[in-house]
Amino acid sequence: MSDLQLGLLGIGALVVAGVLAYNKLQEARLKRQSEQAFGSRHDDVLLGDKAAARHSAGSSERIEPVLSETPGAGIAASGMLDAGIDFIAVLEMQRAASGEAVSTAIVDCSASLAKPAIWEGYNLQTASWEPLAAVGQYERLRAGLQLVDRKGAASEQDVADFSAMVQAVAGTLGGGCSLPDSAAALKRAQQLDSLCADVDVQIGLNLIAGATPVLGTKIRALAQANGLALEADGRFHRRDETGLELYALSNMEPPPFSADNMKALSTRGLTLLFDVARVPGGISTFDRFVEFARALAEALSARIVDDNRRPLDAAGLGRIRAQLQALYDSMEQQGIPAGGPLALRLFS
Repeated sequence: MSDLQLGLLGIGALVVAGVLAYNKLQEARLKRQSEQAFGSRHDDVLLGDKAAARHSAGSSERIEPVLSETPGAGIAASGMLDAGIDFIAVLEMQRAASGEAVSTAIVDCSASLAKPAIWEGYNLQTASWEPLAAVGQYERLRAGLQLVDRKGAASEQDVADFSAMVQAVAGTLGGGCSLPDSAAALKRAQQLDSLCADVDVQIGLNLIAGATPVLGTKIRALAQANGLALEADGRFHRRDETGLELYALSNMEPPPFSADNMKALSTRGLTLLFDVARVPGGISTFDRFVEFARALAEALSARIVDDNRRPLDAAGLGRIRAQLQALYDSMEQQGIPAGGPLALRLFS
């Protein structure tokens, strides 16, 4: 290789190194700017998914019981089941059955159920219902069929299949089974489904760039400065200390975000996502969500618009707020506060 070729290679290497260093400096500068713009703002900003269709067709699942290692560990005294949203069967044993024996009977007798089913055993020592534990001994069991989820209400056939299953388990274990009135449960399922259809609102606020597309490096810097992490679904997510999603940030254009494409990516728009029923905090959280959206739009020189690209001004956002307040009030009146355990089960 000649001296000229070696010299050209050296110059090329220096140019590449210079470009990489410049990119690193740009990313660091953007991150510092974003921290100054957002660092002192509210921590908990809620965002959710765009409207997901209820009652979409879903495959039936075989629900397997889960055995915990220690009976009663970390379990609330009332257990998970709730008569407001579950069709609950109670099983009485002639003699105590081990958690392992109960689990085996459930697996042997299980049918494909279209709705989630939960099994619990009564712990005499703690006087509480708990998930089945392998080392537990149970004279009383209960099983609950969830009456509603995002696919819709349980049907008469769903209740009949569940009832047949729990009766078979009771027979296998040498016990008896009592079931509530199925007609009343089906009526409750329809009422719950109507409520869920009303409050299953998922809001997307779109941020449309101005003349210049938004760079992926700037998006990443802003997201990370506000506690969001890029996840496998191609969105940045902010989660609370329990792991519950508070909000998400997605690309409006087809390419999802990924660790590999953020440097080369540019986009004309982003969407902030807010799931009304699953996020705690009610209207105050929505207020913080709107404040975050406005601050982000300012940092990106973007406009906030709805799905039809119509600008969302203070009056438009105020109308949305008023509608959400009515939905939150309805959930509270039904004993299903947004973001609570029952709401998380119903809107799953």
